[in-house]
Amino acid sequence: MGLKEALLHWVFPRICTACREDLPPPLEGPLCGSCLLKLRRLSGPACRRCGKPWAGPEACCYDCRKKLSPVDAVRAVFPYRTPLPELLYSFKYGGRLWVGRALGDWMAGAFRLQAGLEGADALVPVPLHPARERRRGFNQARLLAQAVSRASGLPVVEALHRRRNTRPQWGLSRGEREGRMAGAFEASGPVKGRKVLLIDDVCTSGATLEACGRALREGGAASVRAFVLATACGCKCACGP
Repeated sequence: MGLKEALLHWVFPRICTACREDLPPPLEGPLCGSCLLKLRRLSGPACRRCGKPWAGPEACCYDCRKKLSPVDAVRAVFPYRTPLPELLYSFKYGGRLWVGRALGDWMAGAFRLQAGLEGADALVPVPLHPARERRRGFNQARLLAQAVSRASGLPVVEALHRRRNTRPQWGLSRGEREGRMAGAFEASGPVKGRKVLLIDDVCTSGATLEACGRALREGGAASVRAFVLATACGCKCACGP
């Protein structure tokens, strides 16, 4: 490392987004080596619909078999476990767009290898309410969709409008989340006859994706699937410790 690089590192030290440890040169990116090793992609048997790890004899998990969904399939890159929550918090609430670019690159790279998403002809980011997007300065789902678009050639279509500025859903049950999201979106773009792929950062209960899927179906979409960066899978087997 040259004198200039050493001085820059001393004045502006790079820190791992997850563990906050010093990130010594020549390491680049948002994570140190130890935290990067914890970032494991989802693999192994999964539910055909929600994409969460599932090793049962049926194609779909128990929850997905209990009810119909406007979203035909959900696929995720990572389980929502450390260091993903720290990375997303830094991106969304810390305004660190360079972290978002790394997340988008990982998502775009995974898209090319992801089974179950073939045939889509439009990427539709899950919208923020306009007031929230003004405060944040960007919509994280749109930035992720743009990264996937660059890798896939699929167009990003702003086809959804968020009617209500819904409150954060932390700590709510699935039923409470579904009630809060009911009617929160409406189709506002050209989706009739299109095979839509919703893009979002995290899927927890699936309530947001289902509300978006319902609005897109009402707008005439031929099919709706979803691709997310992370899912709150709630498992131990396929995601690692």
